[in-house]
Amino acid sequence: MAGKVSMQEIADRLGVSKYTVSQALSGKPGVSAATRRRVAALARALGYRKTGRDAPGLHEEGQEAARTAGPRLLVGMEEHHADEPMFWRRVMEGVAAGCREHGLRPEFFSYSRGRTDEAAVAETVKRQGDAAGYVIIGKCPTATLLRLGDSGLPMVLVDHEEPLLAADAVLNANAEAGRLACRRLLAEGCRSIVMVGRDSFAVSFRERWWGCRMAFDEWQREDNREPASAPASLRKWTVPYGSPSWPHSLRKRLDTAAELPDGFVCANDELALELSRALIERGTPLPDRCRIVGIDNTAASQSAPLPLTTVDLAKEWLGMRAVEAIVRRLGRPEAPPEKIVLSASLIVRQSG
Repeated sequence: MAGKVSMQEIADRLGVSKYTVSQALSGKPGVSAATRRRVAALARALGYRKTGRDAPGLHEEGQEAARTAGPRLLVGMEEHHADEPMFWRRVMEGVAAGCREHGLRPEFFSYSRGRTDEAAVAETVKRQGDAAGYVIIGKCPTATLLRLGDSGLPMVLVDHEEPLLAADAVLNANAEAGRLACRRLLAEGCRSIVMVGRDSFAVSFRERWWGCRMAFDEWQREDNREPASAPASLRKWTVPYGSPSWPHSLRKRLDTAAELPDGFVCANDELALELSRALIERGTPLPDRCRIVGIDNTAASQSAPLPLTTVDLAKEWLGMRAVEAIVRRLGRPEAPPEKIVLSASLIVRQSG
């Protein structure tokens, strides 16, 4: 996508102004070193190019690698993730950027959710030929992973783990994300908190719920808790996220709730934004009556009518780091499997 990415898109994805992106890419003062690194990394991941006076480091030699004959890297993803633009497509963009940097040629394939298509897997294995390895993005049926693993090629799992497979894994700090979101609400005085999600949808959703529970347990154990403080509660609302009916189910859950909580933690930004819309339609004042915190920090979270407080997790970097892991594995096949966890950070906006 080189040449098609604007500064505004980079700004939207990072949650900063277009001016900040311009200053960072031009090497001008007034931008922190951390922000400058984030802008440069995302610009590189998206294949962004400037004309004229280019910012240092944005024109990597690997930009042309994807268009030349290099070793293939087989990249698999669930069918229904392939067209999701806010998170998974950005991970794929990161994989493509990593391939450009390391002279690899990504070849994408998809598989069905929850079941193994033996014919499709056999076809994938048949055409692997001289491929360098596999990168599997997101949840994948165990039988499919084991079959691909039997091929002998190195494999890296992205945002997923499989204990039966000796493969490297590149993960987001999902439990830490849930912990940050819940602690934010507790710090803002919320004492009745609901987590909205669906554990069976993804391992990451389940881990985010664990993080919420961890934060709540820590808060209850703190030595400085005032004895006279009001009792607190943490509950979970499960909605059929991933099915076409989930927005309706979420609204129905709101309609049947005896009382709204003080705060909501949502397993991702899409859930949080839909919840925010539903509450606003009901006339619920936000954030005065209810605070909402999402997870992922998608572009939509910043541009919403009520900008969303959320937890930033890696997207392009998740894919780029997976390619780095494959390259390392090719160079050191005898090394023990690694679990690489990318950190999370809280982004405070108006909803929570």
